[in-house]
Amino acid sequence: MSLNYFDIMVLDCLEKIDAERSQSAVFHLLKGKRSSQTIQDAGLFQIAKYFGMVPDCSRSDITASLKKLKQLAFVKAMNETDTYRVTAEGAQELKRALFARPWPAHCHGAYHQQAAKIFWKRFSLLVQVLSNKQHHCQRYTPITKDNQILQWVKSYLRRHPDHNALSASVWGLITDHLNKLSEKQAFIFVYSLTSYERIGYTNKQLADSLREDERYVYILFWGAVHYFIQSIPHCEHSVLAELLSDTVLESALTQSARKTLHLVQKGFPIERIANIRNLKTATIEDHIVEISLHQPSFFIEQYISKEEQQRIVEFAKNMQTNKMKRIREGLHQQFSYFQIRLALAKTVSQYE
Repeated sequence: MSLNYFDIMVLDCLEKIDAERSQSAVFHLLKGKRSSQTIQDAGLFQIAKYFGMVPDCSRSDITASLKKLKQLAFVKAMNETDTYRVTAEGAQELKRALFARPWPAHCHGAYHQQAAKIFWKRFSLLVQVLSNKQHHCQRYTPITKDNQILQWVKSYLRRHPDHNALSASVWGLITDHLNKLSEKQAFIFVYSLTSYERIGYTNKQLADSLREDERYVYILFWGAVHYFIQSIPHCEHSVLAELLSDTVLESALTQSARKTLHLVQKGFPIERIANIRNLKTATIEDHIVEISLHQPSFFIEQYISKEEQQRIVEFAKNMQTNKMKRIREGLHQQFSYFQIRLALAKTVSQYE
């Protein structure tokens, strides 16, 4: 019985969570549930790169993976808590597996996956259209039926009427970027594209061609797309920036948290924000923790001093725990759960 790449992702999440969350937390993370709790967990346990990277994940997938990991003695269930701890054998296997199939350096689900989906739909359709134009072919089936994508590409082509020059620019963009990725990632990206008289390969077809794990092929593909997105601020090819000029790239925050951030920046206290937004104070606190995780420059000293942050962080480090109740009781209830979460969140955001 061998592990597939999905099992490896689950095992890595379990090791970092270290029995402090249930298997549901892993499920929501991989599926990309945009709740404050899941996004906070992604940051606190430094597993944000996995956020939303298995959108087709089901609870039965998690259950099957856990069953396999238990049978191999790579994890052990903690009594009556629906949590799991990775064994020494599991940690060793995880290290070996990630050495053989490392997570792509540029792949970060929480930061890039939402924008990546839009980028890929626009870019792949643009490549298909330009390829057919180069071969003077006017009859073909567009690779997407998404009307917004179709209209965006039509509008883009009207703004760039010299299609020969545009084709050369797109080709240069692809060449420049893929030269900086692994040969396998470049192959996967290119053969996922649809062009004149050639339909893009599916993940299964690519996996069969490469004799590779299908899930890993999927991750390598998105890693390549994420690299294109990360290079936008420094890229000389204007076509790349235009593909996402109307899209928010830093999409880690939930929409509700962004609204709270806007009010925090105006100087409103938590209670006032809760009244304005007709939300519970605890919900606004959730948003502020979420913001502190994903905005490194966010100033939390208005809620907890640097000295207090240091006390909390040192206690958590010494006790090797992120469990709020344990930290609060260990510090004689001097700090609220909100303050503890903030202190931990700010520490993690420095290293995430």
